[in-house]
Amino acid sequence: MNGELDLWRLAAGLGLFLFGMHQLERALTQLAGRSFKKFLRQYTARPVAGVIAGATSTAALQSSSVVSLIVLAFVGTGIISLSSAISIVFGSNLGTTVTGWIVATIGFKLDIEALALPLITLGGFGVVWSAQGTRRAGISHFVIGFGLMLMGLEFMKSGALVATELFDPAALSGYPLIVFLTAGLLLTSMIQSSSATIMITLSALFAGAISLTSAAAIAIGADLGTTITALLGALAGSVAKKRVAAALILFNVVVDAIAFIFLKQLLALITNVFGISDPLFALVAFHSSFNLFGILLFLPFVGVLSKRLDRMFTDDETPLLRHIKASDASVPEAAIESVTRETYRLIDQAAALNQISFGLPPDYTFYDSGDDRTGVSVFQRDPDYERCYAELKQLEGEILKQALALQSVPLEPAESQRLSQIIPSIRNGVHSAKSIKDTYEDLRLFRNSVSDRFNAYFDQFREVAREFYESFESLRKLDVPNVRFETLVDIKNKSEMLYARMHKRIYGEVSRGELGEVEISTLLNVNRELYVSNHSLLSALADALLDMEAASDFESIPAMR
Repeated sequence: MNGELDLWRLAAGLGLFLFGMHQLERALTQLAGRSFKKFLRQYTARPVAGVIAGATSTAALQSSSVVSLIVLAFVGTGIISLSSAISIVFGSNLGTTVTGWIVATIGFKLDIEALALPLITLGGFGVVWSAQGTRRAGISHFVIGFGLMLMGLEFMKSGALVATELFDPAALSGYPLIVFLTAGLLLTSMIQSSSATIMITLSALFAGAISLTSAAAIAIGADLGTTITALLGALAGSVAKKRVAAALILFNVVVDAIAFIFLKQLLALITNVFGISDPLFALVAFHSSFNLFGILLFLPFVGVLSKRLDRMFTDDETPLLRHIKASDASVPEAAIESVTRETYRLIDQAAALNQISFGLPPDYTFYDSGDDRTGVSVFQRDPDYERCYAELKQLEGEILKQALALQSVPLEPAESQRLSQIIPSIRNGVHSAKSIKDTYEDLRLFRNSVSDRFNAYFDQFREVAREFYESFESLRKLDVPNVRFETLVDIKNKSEMLYARMHKRIYGEVSRGELGEVEISTLLNVNRELYVSNHSLLSALADALLDMEAASDFESIPAMR
């Protein structure tokens, strides 16, 4: 009966510890908010900075899974490079060891219950009495989460102490170290937390149930357990996720193999050379030291590794969406960036479709599209117009689906504003293509007509389209918002001038009696639709490239009636 009670106490302690970690993770993610994501985005360009960012953010959030989730979302959208992502997850491995230092310092040296109970009391009342989503609620979740972690540790510690009375710890000394490593690996794989495995190991070590050497082998197994988690998570993941997961797997397998081979020598270095005699501190020092050694070993090769992984993991097919990933939904900033980049692609494809309508090659674009054009029908040789338009409509639906889904999750004011610009930008981009599609049969009639006059008009409309779209090149490489605004205004003025020029030319022939009524109506309609198409495309670009205030100012510029 005592054994059963002891087992349930250990299990309850583990459950409390994991639930406390979950509360702590949620609270810190909420409290960190946008500033934490901006920190990861802005200060990880160099490998060393990425390692430091990964270590500090994981230590602060007490969860490498949260950091990894954000990193995978960011690398999938192109916000950070693959080499930066690899550096961050390497640093994240080191950051997870901070939990062990905190618990070894506080959890086994102080009266845990005396500290945990007030924290749970204050945190519990705070959660109940605070409005959801407020900063006070976030702090309350943090306090109760920390208290529950400590209470869970107390249960595990006391359960381990009682367990030592039921069996002789010396019986475990006969097992080879690989058994303890396997136990750490399996336990971490099951509970999805290397920190929890280390806490159980510290409890057993404190109770004298296992030796320091055996505990060190379990710590190595816990690191390998996170590798299994990464492997399972990457099986059905995106290419970017597979690359990051492969880097983490390679890192852990190599570093853990070295640590296991030289386990006794490393422990001797920590206990004899560094003078850490306390077994609890010796264990967490061992855990930190071999992760730090691994980072120093891999850091010089991060660039080479990222290039190698780029070649190893490639997209075998060309999906409709290139930047939006399922994992982005939990990181709104990354999701909005993905939707923005997909919107760029949609506008680029709409502009290209309009260009081929006039027999022009789709060469002109407003941004460095690069791989965004690979595999897209409108950019292939001899594209089918109807198929290209259908793909554009399908792309519109997919992006709008993601954008509208984002409206149901909590967003920062700036994120909400950005989303309110992106949705009309998508619709205006497609509306631009629809305006030209409505005149597509007329344009084809002009082009194939036996009438020299209509052939000439097709050439004139094509020249108007060419002049309009070639001005897009001036938008490329422009990062200064004011310059972008002025350039868009210049293009808008040019569009007005082109419309007026064609309008004057048509009415000139009308005044000379050279056109019939149907011909007049058709030419004026094509000219008007071309103008509407250009105006819609410029509105799409204004919302996509400018902030809300500048886009509003652009739209307020009087248009030709």
